[in-house]
Amino acid sequence: MNRGDLVDFFSISVPQASQDLALYQELAPGNLLYDKTARTYVAGPDFRPLLSEPSADGYLAQLRSLATGALERSDTWIGRPPAFAGAPRLRRVYDREVLRKLVACIHRKRDVRVRYLSFSDDVPSARTIAPHALGFDGQRWHVRAFCHRSASFRDFVIGRLSHLNVLERTKAEEDWDLEWTRQVVLCLQPNPRLSAQMKAALERDHGMRDGALHVTTTVCSSYYLQSQLDLDIDPALLPPQRLQLVLTNRSEVARAREEAKVEAAELIRAAGMQATG
Repeated sequence: MNRGDLVDFFSISVPQASQDLALYQELAPGNLLYDKTARTYVAGPDFRPLLSEPSADGYLAQLRSLATGALERSDTWIGRPPAFAGAPRLRRVYDREVLRKLVACIHRKRDVRVRYLSFSDDVPSARTIAPHALGFDGQRWHVRAFCHRSASFRDFVIGRLSHLNVLERTKAEEDWDLEWTRQVVLCLQPNPRLSAQMKAALERDHGMRDGALHVTTTVCSSYYLQSQLDLDIDPALLPPQRLQLVLTNRSEVARAREEAKVEAAELIRAAGMQATG
């Protein structure tokens, strides 16, 4: 980098940029060297970060946000982004008024009357729900809420909610939602039908230890993770190159889900909450 980069990025004066460079060289001797041929400052051979801790995940997340337009250049610390391309994602359209009311109901613990289009219904149906959190499944946003019609906690896709009418303070308690609060560990391993070289590559790619990756998530989020990675498919039905990771503790995960669901139902019944049909 050079002074001009600092001036452009931070909108500061040239003298201020010179002072900042001098101060940095004083704080971190050897980190910054001036290349007379290129007429720019470069990182020294023994460069060690002083003012921040670099993160590969953070860098790539910002790069992706730049590419999708979610962030402006001035909102990131990436001075010179490299060329980048990514698979496009279908854009979801959300009604800001619907989102505003949902967030307000979460904060104020209110019931809300909605119309919701479920894939199991041909037309939108009227429901009363008590939102307590927002969730993202990797593709779309949903609201986690107690559904009075079924007397259970469910995920409602925000894009399918309409005609919201905020009601009184809810009697439902978010502490009853054990699928939301309880965690489960998914043990992932390379598909045993892969070659030894491919298994080793996957272990490095995912930072596995002893050939396994243990992913801790909430019970309700585990469904989405399993679906996204095709972990709910019998490994024998797909080529190993197509299903590179397999879930090795399937029965343990299923048991944790069932226990959370059953215990939550008991809490709801004990509180006198009944399905309204």
